[in-house]
Amino acid sequence: MEEMMKKVSLVLLLACLSVSMFANGASETQKTPSPKKDVSIRMWTFVDPNANGGRNKALKQMIQEFETDNPGVKIAVEPKTYSTMTAEFLAAAATGSAPDIMWCSTGLLFSCIQGGLLEPLENLFLKGWTPDQIADIDDAFFKFGERNGKHYTLSLSKNAVCLYYRSDLLKAAGCEVPTTWDDLYATAKKLTNPEKGVYGLAIPVAKSGDYPILTNYIISKQGSLFHADGTADFATPAGVEAMNYVKRFFDEGITPADCKNKDSEEMQLEFQAGKFAMMPLGFVRIGTNKAQASFDRTTIKVASIPTGSWIDGWHVGVWSGSKNKEIAGKFLEKMYSPESDLLWVNVGAQAPVRKSTSKKITINDDNDYITVAGTIFGTGYNVGNDKSYDGIKLSLLVALQEVLTNNADPLQALKKAELDFNKTNNR
Repeated sequence: MEEMMKKVSLVLLLACLSVSMFANGASETQKTPSPKKDVSIRMWTFVDPNANGGRNKALKQMIQEFETDNPGVKIAVEPKTYSTMTAEFLAAAATGSAPDIMWCSTGLLFSCIQGGLLEPLENLFLKGWTPDQIADIDDAFFKFGERNGKHYTLSLSKNAVCLYYRSDLLKAAGCEVPTTWDDLYATAKKLTNPEKGVYGLAIPVAKSGDYPILTNYIISKQGSLFHADGTADFATPAGVEAMNYVKRFFDEGITPADCKNKDSEEMQLEFQAGKFAMMPLGFVRIGTNKAQASFDRTTIKVASIPTGSWIDGWHVGVWSGSKNKEIAGKFLEKMYSPESDLLWVNVGAQAPVRKSTSKKITINDDNDYITVAGTIFGTGYNVGNDKSYDGIKLSLLVALQEVLTNNADPLQALKKAELDFNKTNNR
């Protein structure tokens, strides 16, 4: 009997030890989500963490923090050219060689979602977010990445094609910030002084990543660039009027002739050198322009393009074919965290992606663009995510260049642009 009791006690002891070991093992698994072996998470973006510039430095710090907190994980950024990056992703996904994390352009996001190339974030981290956390980021950008109740992207580098201007030059000339197309022309004309090497308005015409102001003008006159079925609608009286409006700046020397062959990348360097009083340019470039300005950086301000700005940006998601979706999603969540949002703003000179971040920032004369950005993002316009709108910028820039360089008939140039756009999008 005594021997039997010893055996029972031993069995019970072993069982308790087994339960204890299992419980402790489960607890360790929850506390240490790091992979059992080294994992490399590939990310395609135009933001190079090894380059200079605010956004680059902010991303580099996020990567270092994430790799420290997640031993065995390496974030491998593969810098890409922003204008072709998303098209490359579509091709790479077809061959199974796409990156784990992808920064998608606005125009091609529809194709990425429609093709099933992005993992619903509800399958990753969003499933654990509270309603308050969702409300903190819920805006037009968040909704842009939504389809049938699922969210496929979070937007970083929130952008808008703004009117950059030199507040010192406007003040010296007794000018207000232009709010209408007539104001923009009159102000630019007044600020033009070729003898001092200053021109009123830079207008990029060569291949560019930003929407040309031609598009803003058309929308202000007819409400949209597209028909209800998504086909182009800019070979119109409003389109011709827009062409002639832009042409007037060149004809009168308000915009120098050499701008016909320059894109926004080249012309912002000339803005930094003091050649232009005003320039339409993406909001995300303000940090770079301030850092490299040859004049008082605090005089660089931004405003909405007359009658409204395009809102744009980059929509970041996890490739549905990734073998490390959970970890990739974890890093995407890291780039969107409250701490990272402050890094994007304070180091990268970006607009906040969270409502709560705005309350943590002290606005001064050098970062008052943050307040302006909030207004622009709330009133700007964008293409829908129900169809592909690839190539709209390039089609119109080519048409504008034909008119300015080859004296093409505006209506005929716009008709060709419509055909090119519709063909690109199979419409």
